[in-house]
Amino acid sequence: FYSPSDLTNYMESPFASWMDRLAQEYPERLPQPDSSDDLMVMLQKKGYEHEDKLEAHLIAEGKILVKIEGITKEERYTKTLKAMKQGAEVIVQARLKLEHFAGYADFLVKVIHEPDQPPSKLGNWHYEVWDTKLASHVKPTFIIQLCCYAQMLENIQGILPQNITVALGNGKNEIFKTHDFYYYYLSVKRAFLNEHSRFNPEQKPDPADSKSWGNWSNHAEQILLDKDHLFQVAGITKAQVKKLNQVGVYTMKELAELTLLLVPGIHST
Repeated sequence: FYSPSDLTNYMESPFASWMDRLAQEYPERLPQPDSSDDLMVMLQKKGYEHEDKLEAHLIAEGKILVKIEGITKEERYTKTLKAMKQGAEVIVQARLKLEHFAGYADFLVKVIHEPDQPPSKLGNWHYEVWDTKLASHVKPTFIIQLCCYAQMLENIQGILPQNITVALGNGKNEIFKTHDFYYYYLSVKRAFLNEHSRFNPEQKPDPADSKSWGNWSNHAEQILLDKDHLFQVAGITKAQVKKLNQVGVYTMKELAELTLLLVPGIHST
């Protein structure tokens, strides 16, 4: 299985996505990953605290919560289905899966149907997914992650959740219409699966083509250094690198030796 986080990781960094796959299947080929720093440990702790705070808030509102626990993934999935069929108001850490994807949703919140609304496979209710994030504003990756969970929910309840909710670190809950983003999510998912269906441990992606490098920043920087890559130029863009490549400049050394006063497509400042 892939997780929704694997999908969003790919959105920001095909390089990190490839490296994470290599770590799973060919650990003997791995370079040293970045070491965990105090900031990341603190952020992870804050993330758990934020989730606990929302859980306490829902309880204070009078909601009855069911927290999914168990030794195996299958046990937790079975308990999730049971809680959904019994109509639990809020389900915490629900195990969901569909085809190639599986993961744990922070919260599933029950939505009661209007009298004129057709029932779901569960009855006169269905579930929407809420996810907690420390950020103070919503990022595109948050939306894609929630759409992935929404599709898993649709497979169980027969209804695609109308809304998805991001519970931000500043205490605000941002609600979005699932259909506004759903087809873009499907295109991202399709590209991700196509990419990983062609996974080749001998063909490492160029780190310069990714916005970030996940847990492999040191390794990515060393690759760029070894290649004398133009990406090392401060503030350079992918478009500028492409224009330089078109005039035969691929390395920092070649850039330093460039005799052209103007490169087509790159304006002087």
